[in-house]
Amino acid sequence: MNFEGLNKNKEEGESPKLERFDIEDEFAEYIPREFIDDPLGYFEERGANIKSGELKVDEEGRVREDPTATKDLPVWENDEGEEIKTVAKRVNVIKSEVGKSGDPFYEYDVMRRVLEMGLPAARPIARVEQGGTHLIVMERVSGFRWDSESENYLRREGYTDEDIENIKRQVEERMLELKSKFEEAGVERKWKVADMIFDIDIPNKKIIKITPVDWERTKFLQQ
Repeated sequence: MNFEGLNKNKEEGESPKLERFDIEDEFAEYIPREFIDDPLGYFEERGANIKSGELKVDEEGRVREDPTATKDLPVWENDEGEEIKTVAKRVNVIKSEVGKSGDPFYEYDVMRRVLEMGLPAARPIARVEQGGTHLIVMERVSGFRWDSESENYLRREGYTDEDIENIKRQVEERMLELKSKFEEAGVERKWKVADMIFDIDIPNKKIIKITPVDWERTKFLQQ
């Protein structure tokens, strides 16, 4: 579903106009009216920061890391009561392959292509340009992000330091397997535990699957 060229006359106190608004057809019925009316405002007001930390700016004053740029959004629901969990990212248009390509929706297209190859990625939902800011929305992958909160959760579930280290080893083994599959498909990216979402069989202390996130450094060796 494409809303390219959708305009709102910008008056004092109103939201910036929408220059582009694309929604994948399979998710159209889930999009809340509040998001459609003002995606950027919804992102800033309703989103919850995923990453902690401070803003990092290079010597030329360009933003390199921004912990407020990726947020979990509220759960979206269609008329039948079916739900999807979503994540949105405010695109840093100068960073990595995004900046090199000149395409602010580079990561969005990467996820599409990776899924078409039968490789794991979050499903893209929508891409927006509003007032010069670019947002991409994707389905939230089920599982854990590797951070202190996840470690604390596992400890509350009875995990020891040794158990947690074993889980990390399992993640690294799965990453090596995925890295090989991606390379066979001609896809090159950075592989870090921090850039993975992983499902854990909590009682049996086993990794079920891992899914890569953060696609801004991904390259296709064959275009």
